Amino acid sequence: MRDYGASGLVAHLPQDEWHRVQGTGIPVRFEPRDVLLRQGDTTQHVHVVLAGCVKIVRSESDGSRAILTLRAAGDVVGDLAAVDLQPRSATVTALTSTVTRLLTGPQFRRFLTRPAFAAGFAAYTVGRLRTSDAQRVALAVLPVRERLARALIQLDRESRRADGQPLIRLSQAELAELVGTSRNAVVAELTALREAGIVATGRREITIVDPVALSCRSQGFRPELGREPRVSG
Repeated sequence: MRDYGASGLVAHLPQDEWHRVQGTGIPVRFEPRDVLLRQGDTTQHVHVVLAGCVKIVRSESDGSRAILTLRAAGDVVGDLAAVDLQPRSATVTALTSTVTRLLTGPQFRRFLTRPAFAAGFAAYTVGRLRTSDAQRVALAVLPVRERLARALIQLDRESRRADGQPLIRLSQAELAELVGTSRNAVVAELTALREAGIVATGRREITIVDPVALSCRSQGFRPELGREPRVSG
């Protein structure tokens, strides 16, 4: 069985339920920059990510955009529309070569009638809400340097989960969207990290050279899909 790590829906399901999910629907492959789901669409299908990494981006009417989060193998995208039947709230785009299992809305909703799956999905959804809360707090209170360090740690983890390569493939503009700052601010911070020997950069490529030093700049951020250390409550 593929190692999906301790993240995503797969981490909350019994193994037999996860096998049922993998055996339902049809396999779909996406190349980098392919769009899996588009904001505003009224479709209801769901993608269960089996390999690769995707970004979820929300656009506003004034033209501004923000990368809400990343998802990787073991995660599900498109499930909100399958549950509430509302238009898509964000666009999902492949960052790496990505393989998913496409389930129709009715297929996914039938899974939700299964107690073991429903309990796992509820726990997974709560985990995502906690992560979103932590990300909003980070955007509000942390300096750009720390937010960028956390983002690079998260991206490095997802790149390794996606294809085993410690190579982050995002443009400076996309990094700026992810950490909620300007491209110029990201360029300045990446330059400082490169001069300190912490990262190496190329065209749309970043490699973490000194993970220990980068972790210090993130104030001990845990490299697991942006999740903060678990707390009670």
